[in-house]
Amino acid sequence: MAQHLDGGHTAEPAAPNTLPAALPATLPATPKGRDTRARIMSAAEALFAERGYANVRVADITARAGLTTGAFYRYFTDRYELTLELLRDLTVEVFEFIRIPLDAENLIDSVTESTQKYFEFYEQHRALFGVIVELSQTDKEVAGIWTTSRRAFYGRISGALSKAALADHIRGDLNLSIAAEMLGSMTEFYAFQRFVLRDPDIAAQPLEEASRTLATIWLSGISTDGPVGGRLAAGGAPANAAEAG
Repeated sequence: MAQHLDGGHTAEPAAPNTLPAALPATLPATPKGRDTRARIMSAAEALFAERGYANVRVADITARAGLTTGAFYRYFTDRYELTLELLRDLTVEVFEFIRIPLDAENLIDSVTESTQKYFEFYEQHRALFGVIVELSQTDKEVAGIWTTSRRAFYGRISGALSKAALADHIRGDLNLSIAAEMLGSMTEFYAFQRFVLRDPDIAAQPLEEASRTLATIWLSGISTDGPVGGRLAAGGAPANAAEAG
């Protein structure tokens, strides 16, 4: 059943805005062992980026890491277990990486900053984002990791928008949970096209401008302060990408 939030906002019970920690892995007891395990994971991610997940074998990973195949199996049972560990770590890291509070007096800059940080993290780990989208279509465990991550991401957006400090800036006729899903999905799909599919026309746009444009679209849809101006920017500063440039 829908719940009414302070300020007239209506929202379905939101997804939690905290992400469960990655499932505890059995980490090596020694610094050398932990370093070896990290080298395997780093080599796998690099190869996924270069060749695609389907074209990478355990032997390729160990060769890139400068290790024997036997060393791999001391830390992982197979490539699938290694991939699950990488994806769990990814979803926890991205959730923490973009932890930037919304500034009620300068929404456009704080939303732009968090959006750009998300894009930078996505670009750095584009191979793993590609893997999680690909495998989640056929693998229930990967789909579960991805679903939990997205729900937490949307929950964080919804939670931020519903804070009392923003009550005067956010439209009261919106279901904030649905709005968060729409806004988050728009951000995710843009990142997927730019960094995984590598659409050349999309990638040609400056990342900072893309981040601010997306933030402007976000705020135009949910803010009480008008399409792009007014209190969206501190001190009446231009809030749209073209004026800011």
